Amino acid sequence: MSDNREPIGGVDPTVRPFVEFWSSYITQANDATRRLLEGLNGNADAKTWQRHWFEAVSRSLDAYMRSPAFLQTMRENTDLLVKAKRQADDLAAEIARNANIPTATDISGLFERLHSVEEVILARLGQIEERLSAIEQRPGVGQEAGT
Repeated sequence: MSDNREPIGGVDPTVRPFVEFWSSYITQANDATRRLLEGLNGNADAKTWQRHWFEAVSRSLDAYMRSPAFLQTMRENTDLLVKAKRQADDLAAEIARNANIPTATDISGLFERLHSVEEVILARLGQIEERLSAIEQRPGVGQEAGT
């Protein structure tokens, strides 16, 4: 492969970073393959060849995944996925609202209200039990008339 990095013909400026990235990637892959083949002698065993191959692939993938173009693309894809998720959630909430279907937030709010009502009722029952105990402990209350 030629070391001439000038594109043949005119390359669109928006495509140029991808062309440069892939050109660099192919050059690195060729260099790694050349080093791999130079490192192998005629009587190398399969394990050595496999280890060299895995090392070359590892270096190649590491260089690719650390490249600014790849990282920028991953960031943009992640941002788009988050945006799509938010839009889907908003759409689901709107559909549920229009169809009068309770959402998880509605059910959670209802549960919290029921829990607070339960606490109030239990507190009142505790007060009633205390009053009943106080009434039962008064002399003459709760005893039969003839005893």
